[in-house]
Amino acid sequence: MQSAAQQIPLKGVVAVQNSKTNTGKTQYVKNAEVTHPNAKNDVTDDDGKFTLNITGLKQNIQTQIAVILSGAYGDYVVVNEKELRDITLGRVTPVGVYVCKRGELEQRQAEMIGINMRKLEERMEADKKRLQNELENLKAKNDYLNARYGEIKDSLDIISKNIDKAFERIKEYAQSMVLENLDDKDNLYVKAYDCFSRGELDSVSFYLQDKELELKHQKILQMQEEAKKEKELAAILTESAKAKEEYSENSMNELIKEWLLLARTYNMKNDYEKTMQYYEKAVHADALNMDNLLEYANYLHSIREYVKAEKYYLQCLERYRLLESENPKSHIADVAKVLNRLATLHRIVNEYPKATEEYKEALDIRRKLAAENAVYLVDVARTLNDLAILHRANNEHQKALEGNEEALKIRRKLVTENSTVYLADLAQTLNNLAVLHWSFKEYSKALEEYGEALTIRRKLAQENPKAYLPDVAQTLNNLGILHWNTKEYAKALQEHEEALKIRRSLAEENPKVYTDKVAQSLENLAILHNATEKYDKALQEYEEALEINKSLAAENPKAYLMYVARTMDNLANLHEEVKEYSKALAEHKEALDIFKTLASENPKVYTPEVAFTLSNLSWCYILVKEYTQAEQSAREALELDNTQTEVKIYLAHALLFQNHFPEAEKIYKELLQANKSELISDNLNKLEKAAAIPEEHKTDVDKIREMIKNN
Repeated sequence: MQSAAQQIPLKGVVAVQNSKTNTGKTQYVKNAEVTHPNAKNDVTDDDGKFTLNITGLKQNIQTQIAVILSGAYGDYVVVNEKELRDITLGRVTPVGVYVCKRGELEQRQAEMIGINMRKLEERMEADKKRLQNELENLKAKNDYLNARYGEIKDSLDIISKNIDKAFERIKEYAQSMVLENLDDKDNLYVKAYDCFSRGELDSVSFYLQDKELELKHQKILQMQEEAKKEKELAAILTESAKAKEEYSENSMNELIKEWLLLARTYNMKNDYEKTMQYYEKAVHADALNMDNLLEYANYLHSIREYVKAEKYYLQCLERYRLLESENPKSHIADVAKVLNRLATLHRIVNEYPKATEEYKEALDIRRKLAAENAVYLVDVARTLNDLAILHRANNEHQKALEGNEEALKIRRKLVTENSTVYLADLAQTLNNLAVLHWSFKEYSKALEEYGEALTIRRKLAQENPKAYLPDVAQTLNNLGILHWNTKEYAKALQEHEEALKIRRSLAEENPKVYTDKVAQSLENLAILHNATEKYDKALQEYEEALEINKSLAAENPKAYLMYVARTMDNLANLHEEVKEYSKALAEHKEALDIFKTLASENPKVYTPEVAFTLSNLSWCYILVKEYTQAEQSAREALELDNTQTEVKIYLAHALLFQNHFPEAEKIYKELLQANKSELISDNLNKLEKAAAIPEEHKTDVDKIREMIKNN
């Protein structure tokens, strides 16, 4: 006789969210149907309670239940539906299901956002009024040289910018916090929550003091230890141990919510240390909560803490893969989401093979999901777009073009269905396509795509500056590069200066996220000023950009050493222009050492950079009349990339000035047959202008010019 399959009871209760907080009495939901594929359906009793006896599954795995509302609650929705998808079988505490009237969450979210924004604006208006009065007093005294006058002006400017910047954070947190059921929370948390919802941010930490929370944490741990000991001592779990275990589990969940609230509060204040401190406490207290873990990983990613972010992404990925293996299709979309984020991180730190593998797996999953449900097309386009960026960085331009074009097709279709939601994604793909067409020197296509992207992004930034001004700056930066290539320097200057202004403003508020973009804009301005012979400005911009990049590389060499090398090489080119050759040589050599180190780890990406820097070094050696070194650098560059025309010219010059005329002449003739006469002439003119043609070889140079003339 076969024994009956083991049953695992799953108890729970269905109640109206915040009913006790609002009315003083919990409103339980009667006659709600609770279902699970491996259990007989149950209906809640007068106290909202239900029990599902689940068979065929093991203890401690995660599963999900569904709740069907009808009758008096037919117009209600489940608030914590996401939590019901990740229930651990064998848990001690009953499952809490919370419901509210349809549309109530959206209404409360809008109210919370409105109150916070009004409070923020009131505080800032009060600050502006106080500072304005102080400013007027200084003006009345004609005291414009007072240092306080400039400080007040700066403060007034920062206040004006900060109102719009706070909106996105308030919106994000309101969306998360309206899901909370305050009936389960202690009095201090409710008071802190109320302060947060009213925009009284400074009062949150008053109620949730770290010392008190730590004491609470220790008491909970002690209670858990006592429960564990009582379970070990007794063959049958005593009611006391059950009660303590249940109470400690509920208390720990409340404490985690409090820590998360503090983390989000300090994030809104851009206090990185405090934000990380409270996120760490929350994720360590419940390592199985993937939502909290992923939220923290995304935060670390945003502030460039890539090593820590990778650690938590990998934990999320491992957990989601396990859940997917136990219950196929339950978390496959989550696996793809984490893979995509992890791939983006690996792309940023230049670990391209890892990023490629992760993007491809994410794309394969998302294509399969989209084949069954069109809602996943959004995710397909996102991975296509991100993978195309990787292909471009990896010099796989055709693959990048194909990926971006497919993403563009999907996103244009999505915009026709909902322009409000998908316009930003469309602008992103247009911007990326323009970068590719620029690299192909298809400037008219690139200009058209940049123009459409910029129009969209400016429109979005008017409505939400915080979210979209970084994108405006990105497209302006790219347009500036395009106009520099087409020698439209006035347009390029205007675009780069506007991009720099935006990025400096963003970096003032959030340096960990935007400082590297400031360096990028500074370097592009320096390149432009160098081209227009405004060397003093270019030098100042290069040096500031180099200082920023070195500081970033000290924290994260994988991500930023390449930018140090590029800035160093560009700075060397400037020093050549102003005839400071010893500085130029030292900078070219330092840049070359960095690129060689990087190429030893990732040859596909950095070998072209090594070849390019060797070419620049060869030219510098010619300018200082060190022809043996110039020849050696040119030959080394050509071994890596024999398509570089300019480095062939440098090799010919180096040979010519070492009295190897026949060998040099052969190279010149090969270049003339390839229609490079104008390039050779321009290069000889540069040598002449720099007084770098040896007196004893001027006759040889005349022969080369005659050869060009007769070609």
